[in-house]
Amino acid sequence: MTSMGLGGVQQSIVPYALALMRLGHAIQLLVVKGSGVVRLLAEHGLEPQVTLLEPRWKLFRFLPHAGLRTHVEAFAPDVVIGFAQMGFFEAERALRSLDIPLITRVGSMQIPRLKTFSRADGWLATTPEMRETLTSIGYPAERIFLVPNFLAETSAPRPLGSPRMPPRVGSMGRFSRRKGFHLLIEAIALLRARGIEVECAIAGDGRTRAELERQIADRGMSICIELVGWLDGSRKVRFLEGLDLFVSPSLNEPFGFVYLDAMRVGAPIITYPTVGARYIFSSPGVAEMVPLGNPQALADAIERVLSDDALRASLGVNAERAFAASFSLEAGAQNLERALTTMTALKRRPPSR
Repeated sequence: MTSMGLGGVQQSIVPYALALMRLGHAIQLLVVKGSGVVRLLAEHGLEPQVTLLEPRWKLFRFLPHAGLRTHVEAFAPDVVIGFAQMGFFEAERALRSLDIPLITRVGSMQIPRLKTFSRADGWLATTPEMRETLTSIGYPAERIFLVPNFLAETSAPRPLGSPRMPPRVGSMGRFSRRKGFHLLIEAIALLRARGIEVECAIAGDGRTRAELERQIADRGMSICIELVGWLDGSRKVRFLEGLDLFVSPSLNEPFGFVYLDAMRVGAPIITYPTVGARYIFSSPGVAEMVPLGNPQALADAIERVLSDDALRASLGVNAERAFAASFSLEAGAQNLERALTTMTALKRRPPSR
């Protein structure tokens, strides 16, 4: 069950569904009509598994969807996964008095937000730090499962030779202050001040776009920094494949699907040490991490990696290998199967929770 949005949590329903079908499970996807994830599901051939629910006006958003309980009872699942906050809330209301365990896919490290999932029978954490945070607020450890995010797609990594001249550095994400694109712009400006020519392309869109455009113009960077708009599907892959270096300046990533997208094409990566980055890049040599929020350190790392072909190639190879081993569809299916098998055996929590 998922709701209207199209953030990382909602997008993860696609690889989850494909992994479960690959494992031989029958699935039903309950999705609110008009949700952005509907198109993604169709692109992956999952339309036969989708049941669309009518959206509710905001005034009535805390009421369960009509027919939701009927759909669940008719399908008779062994377990239900609630994606995102509203998807979980509606599933929880629909399952009351039914003997079907409800597990939720957690997408936040904010304790007030995590506490809203107190009625779940189990929790899927995407990093060890998230699992520890869930335990710290009193959720039973035996019902918290580590299932790192994973992607449905793979890409053939390309060999990395010397970077083009000028090198092309790129980033991608939703345009909000916490994504840190203003810091990447400052880092590129620092490089240009040193006489180092670099092209920078930032894919995405969002509420801070005008702010970023003003910053680029004010710093005289319009000649070398481009905001290329929102990309998905094959356009996103082509964009990433066309980079000499991928830089994530994000200040807050509970996980970060964008890391996985860059890894699967074998892009060399520089990042700040967010919660997601600390976990995904925990093995040495998979990515270069620099002090959080420091544009000077970001500029230094970009200069260092672009000037060392062996280091850049090693980062790209190690990133792709780490993706295949831990964040591919095959790896995700194994983690998900273990979690759901245990959850089904545990059944529902006592009603006094």
